[in-house]
Amino acid sequence: MRLRKTDLFTFIHKAIRSIIYNAASNLQSADFADINESGKLLTSLQSQLELLHEHAVHEDNIIFPEIQNNEPELIKELGDEHSMLEEKLNKVKMQILKTNNAKDKNKRLEYGTELNMIFNDFAANYLAHMNHEEVTVLDATRKYLTDEELIAIRTRIQTQIPSERYKLWLLWMLRSLNNSELIGLLGGMKAGAPPQVFENVVSVAQSVLNSEKWNKIKSQLMI
Repeated sequence: MRLRKTDLFTFIHKAIRSIIYNAASNLQSADFADINESGKLLTSLQSQLELLHEHAVHEDNIIFPEIQNNEPELIKELGDEHSMLEEKLNKVKMQILKTNNAKDKNKRLEYGTELNMIFNDFAANYLAHMNHEEVTVLDATRKYLTDEELIAIRTRIQTQIPSERYKLWLLWMLRSLNNSELIGLLGGMKAGAPPQVFENVVSVAQSVLNSEKWNKIKSQLMI
């Protein structure tokens, strides 16, 4: 049986969807009249938006150039979508700053409502964009690149992420995958990663997965 090639998008996109869903839920229920509560939320949201920006940069600078010659129109289209999303992302960031700087209770409530609407617009476009990538460029990477090349691309991306930020990605990713995906991911690491790296990832998985789910995963991996 022919093994399926390395997937550069699905796992990270699942993590991003979880980030977006979580942020949207927190924003729509936040008490912006409470400066301390909403301040913590806005700081967290700002940090999460940096993860989304970082992912887009990796796609633009590392993944897309690898298939530019084969799919120039597709890459142009996706690049235009990235530019549009960056503009919307900057609007969200500006509204975060505006809201966080407001000291008047009524103004914070007003700006918080506006932020929720601006973020929802950004999120809707971002989710649609990821769907577009998954039915176009994901297949293109597998069509034009060898598995060795795909693994090399993934390694280049990982080496550019600082260790603390990589841990954040890992937290979001592990809590976003289903059992089969977790078994595949952790099983591959168990077989090929240095023992200390695998042990660190297992420790993170234990901290973010509920005990029932983790016990199922652990029994399949025999760890």
